[in-house]
Amino acid sequence: MGCAALSIACLVAASAGPAHAERRPPAPWLRPTVVYEIGPAYIAQNDGRYGAQGTPYTAADVGQQDNLVNVARTSVEFAAGRHTAILLYAPFEVVTEARLAAPLQFRDERFEAGTVVRHRYLFDGYRASYLYRVLASTPLEWQAGGSLQIRNADVAFTSIATGQRAHQDDIGLVFAAKSRLWLRPRPGAVWGCLDADALSTFGLIDGVSGGIYDVSLTVGQPVGRGVALTLGARVVGGGARVEDQAIDNWANFISFTAGARVELDTLLRGAR
Repeated sequence: MGCAALSIACLVAASAGPAHAERRPPAPWLRPTVVYEIGPAYIAQNDGRYGAQGTPYTAADVGQQDNLVNVARTSVEFAAGRHTAILLYAPFEVVTEARLAAPLQFRDERFEAGTVVRHRYLFDGYRASYLYRVLASTPLEWQAGGSLQIRNADVAFTSIATGQRAHQDDIGLVFAAKSRLWLRPRPGAVWGCLDADALSTFGLIDGVSGGIYDVSLTVGQPVGRGVALTLGARVVGGGARVEDQAIDNWANFISFTAGARVELDTLLRGAR
């Protein structure tokens, strides 16, 4: 009887030992991810006209196509089940100097031909997005939702010689539909992500016509637990024609970036 009891005790201990050794902390219900990307951008188009008597001008007129622009974006994602919330900071500022080939009227200021001006174009974006996982299968995953962006804009001309200055600033809210498609062949393999935000007024607002789009294609290579290095191509564009403010601005930017995607919960659990 004593030998039987000892044998049973040994079997229980043997079965419980490995289970205790392999026990891992449960995955958190909220999974945070940090994404960062940086690289050069080309201003393919930036047409502007400000003021009822304003002079139309292009990116080439103010020297914006003479050089590439450095851009960076940072976002934090929080995933829980089928739901994902994203907070994005995307600054964009270009300062150039150019000699005006023709007179330019900007609001109430007139800059004569031959004037060397400093032109500032600021268009920072603060965006909050929500995505719902509609499709979850191997190797595809599709998410759909919407975005709300705070637009922080400032456009200015300043004469280098005299300090004459004119500017237009604006803070506004922009809504957009959002969609994201993932291709993940298998764990640890190269993955791809097609991400898009887009909106058009479709003529629904009197006196305002406009639209925005932000479309990117990203390829990632996992290099460690929860960490992937990324390469991406992005096209951002849009603009608006607002009659009561006499504003007309349309732009298109193309960028190529390198970055990293870090799943913090996976990284920290692997470090324990």
